[in-house]
Amino acid sequence: MYQEMLEQLGLTHNEAKVYEALLTLGATKANNIALEAKIQRRNVYDTIKTLKEKGLCSETKEKGISHFTAIHPQRLGDMLREKTDLLEQAMPSMTAKFGAQAPDEQTLVLKGIEAIKTFYLDMIREGEDLLVLGGRGNWLDPRLQYFLPKMERERIAKGISYKHIFYHDLKDPKHPNHRITKILKGNKYRFLPKGFTSTCSIEIYGNKVASMYWGEEPLVVVVMSKQIAEGYRKYFEFMWQHCEKGNA
Repeated sequence: MYQEMLEQLGLTHNEAKVYEALLTLGATKANNIALEAKIQRRNVYDTIKTLKEKGLCSETKEKGISHFTAIHPQRLGDMLREKTDLLEQAMPSMTAKFGAQAPDEQTLVLKGIEAIKTFYLDMIREGEDLLVLGGRGNWLDPRLQYFLPKMERERIAKGISYKHIFYHDLKDPKHPNHRITKILKGNKYRFLPKGFTSTCSIEIYGNKVASMYWGEEPLVVVVMSKQIAEGYRKYFEFMWQHCEKGNA
C-alpha cells in the first residue's frame, strides 16, 4: 500500500517493504517480517540495520530472541525536514555558483514526468506571469495529482497570473480536461478555433519560451532568450485578441 510512496521518500526497495511489514505486524521476529515483506530472511537483517540507522526501527529482546518494531511514521517527516535544512544551508552558495556559470541564452531539453515537474517549478521560481498557447489541460495528468496543488499554492503566494489560450476541445464540458478552465485561481482564458488542436503547446514566462509535447513521456524544449520571449509575447497577444472569449 505504501511501498511506492516510501521509495519516493528515499527508502530503498527492501527498506520500504520491511518498514511497511513492521507497520502491519507490530513487534515481531525476523522470520515473520520475511514472510510479510516477501523477501529472503537473510536480507531482512541487513535491511533492519539500515532502518535502525535511519531511526525507523527499534529492536528489543525477549528471552534472547530479537523483536523489531517500526518507529512512528512521523520520523519520515523529520527525515525530510533534515534534508530540507541541509539543502537550505547550501542553497545560497550553490545558487551563486549556478548564476555565475549560466549563460544569458541557452536551450534545455527536458524529458519525462519528473523533468516536467522541474520545469513547472522553474516557472514558479521565475516569478513572472505565464502565457500558454495551445493549453490541453496537461496539469490534470494523474501523475501530477499531488504536484499540482503544491505548485498552485506557490504560484498564488507569489502573485503569478495565468493566461491560457486553450484548444477548442476543452470548451466542451464533457472533455476529460474541461475542468482545468475553472480550477486555476485567477486564470484568464480564451479558445482557439476548431481544427487547430495538436499534442503540443507553447509556454512563455520571464525570458523563456517552452515548446512542450505531451505523451507517455512528456518532452519540453526551453529556450532562454529575452528577445525570443518578447517576440512570442507579441504573437500571443495578437492571438489573444482574435480568439474566442472564455472568461476574458
